[in-house]
Amino acid sequence: MNLTLNNVEMQYGNKKVLNGIDMDLAPGIYGLLGANGAGKTTLFKVISGYATKYKGEIHYPASRKRAKEVLIGILPQVFVGYPLMTVYEFLMYMGRIKSGFNRAGIEEDVLNNMEVFGLKELRNKKLKSLSGGQLRRVGLAQAFLLNPKIILLDEPTTGLDPTERIRLKNYLSNISKTQIIIISTHIVSDLEYLANKIFIIKSGYIIASGNESELINDCEGSVWEVPIHDRDTEYSIKNELVSMIHEDRGVTVARVINRKKISKEARLVKPTLNDAYLYYFNGDQL
Repeated sequence: MNLTLNNVEMQYGNKKVLNGIDMDLAPGIYGLLGANGAGKTTLFKVISGYATKYKGEIHYPASRKRAKEVLIGILPQVFVGYPLMTVYEFLMYMGRIKSGFNRAGIEEDVLNNMEVFGLKELRNKKLKSLSGGQLRRVGLAQAFLLNPKIILLDEPTTGLDPTERIRLKNYLSNISKTQIIIISTHIVSDLEYLANKIFIIKSGYIIASGNESELINDCEGSVWEVPIHDRDTEYSIKNELVSMIHEDRGVTVARVINRKKISKEARLVKPTLNDAYLYYFNGDQL
């Protein structure tokens, strides 16, 4: 049932965008965390079969049923669909495409996904008339049609309000025991308390991987809070790696990532996943 990648490499012209990617993924939720241009979307193109000129090997979960199965569902970073179709027409069309036009129960699955992603009241609305968040939910609904074994979600929370983000997280948690779900994002909060394992990707390399606790523990002792009292203090942290600046009881405090204590007033604090991401992604600056 695993999805396995062995030493996957990909380049566009002379630019190498994937550098020896190794993964072995059982059913569960996985995060690809990195800045724009890190190689996340290219990796999705390779896994989905859209990009074929790569080196290395990919082994997909074997089919255990005689009936036709849907291997991959994908939500691309930019989802448009067919603007002149209604929500219902589009989802039915995608269901038929995925099933090879010969699978019963498509409408039942479409109606179920419309319920899950809050699309029932939008059933007869054309895609071109939807808001960005509504269209994103249609994209999510089509990605999960017919229960694919592998689901690739590229920046899935774009345009979703906080309630919809929570609903999506809960849904993913519920189905992750039987499906391999990979979330590509540069937003750390998309993966907090959700992903079984997180891969931090930079310039096409996986520079760190582990569950949330493991990544946080690795940067223990490197996160400090420094009160900013004056311009001298502000200047002293100008070249430091700062994850956040906030107010604490009327005092401006900078959260600084450094392996060494940078000032007498610096206070060691417990890292967060956001700190861990910056710790790894900008490790050459520490």
